Amino acid sequence: MRPAHTSFINQDLRRHSFRQQALQNGHFSDCDLRGCNFYQADLRGARFIRCRTGSSLRKIAIAGLPSAIGVAFMAHAVSSLVFGALGTLPGQAAWPYVVALYISLAIAAISAALTTLSLPSPRLPQALAGLSTAALMGFFYGGRLTDNNPTVAITGAVGLGLLGCLVAGRVQMPLVNAIVTLLGAIAAYGLAFLLWVSGSNLFTTGTWGRGVVIGIVAVLCVVVTVKSLIYGWRSLRHQAATSFRQADLRACTFQATDIAPCDLTQAIRDC
Repeated sequence: MRPAHTSFINQDLRRHSFRQQALQNGHFSDCDLRGCNFYQADLRGARFIRCRTGSSLRKIAIAGLPSAIGVAFMAHAVSSLVFGALGTLPGQAAWPYVVALYISLAIAAISAALTTLSLPSPRLPQALAGLSTAALMGFFYGGRLTDNNPTVAITGAVGLGLLGCLVAGRVQMPLVNAIVTLLGAIAAYGLAFLLWVSGSNLFTTGTWGRGVVIGIVAVLCVVVTVKSLIYGWRSLRHQAATSFRQADLRACTFQATDIAPCDLTQAIRDC
């Protein structure tokens, strides 16, 4: 591969792509690199002097569009399922679906909480979050489009859930992480609402012990919701940031250039 032009001085390179280009000993001075893509670029010996890095507002907006669409569909599905479950009592025909709803929301909330942590292997919680949130949407919209046919709803939950698990577990991109975590935040809030209503009902009947426990769990779900929303927003900004994903940065120099907001996932760096 022939080297690209390797001297850039005082240039606006926002959202520019140097994907897989040979930039050995390249010189970047006083350049705006916000949203610039150096994916798998060969930057051995390159110098970055007084360059501006970080996120591009335009790229944030572009990345935010699929996230907003996913959140809208998830919010509609969860709110409809949660309000439909209110008032359902054990022994009624719909009770098994309510139990399944609690379990799905709990798995999504726990997975979203684990995703916000710096775990050595984040693939499992992300895959579980993708599975549970996608299954919820598959169940709801599968049933809604077929006049609440339970067979189609369950089939939709299994099919979309497996797809969500595959994508979230295998595609390690900030955008996928953002979408999965934001969907998990919606699930955690839905679970918090359900638990809060259940706890309130227990308080009115004088069952204080169980009511307090359920109330505490509801508050924890609200905390997970807030943390997941913050993490999702940061992941969106990460998606739109200067990217050095899988780039070769050996002997690379950053002088008066902040690389903290950059995406350095799997970048090759000096030990």
